[in-house]
Amino acid sequence: DKLWGGRFSGSTDPVMEILNASITYDHRLSEVDIQGSMAYAKALEKAGI
Repeated sequence: DKLWGGRFSGSTDPVMEILNASITYDHRLSEVDIQGSMAYAKALEKAGI
């Protein structure tokens, strides 16, 4: 069962099924992804952007 199964009555678009299939992998990458985003934001700030 999906978390949103009771909220929506239609079926899930196949594109979203594919996207959501990677959620466990995405979760494992989230910490380093956030760190990378923060470093990039600091570099943009330092460059005056």
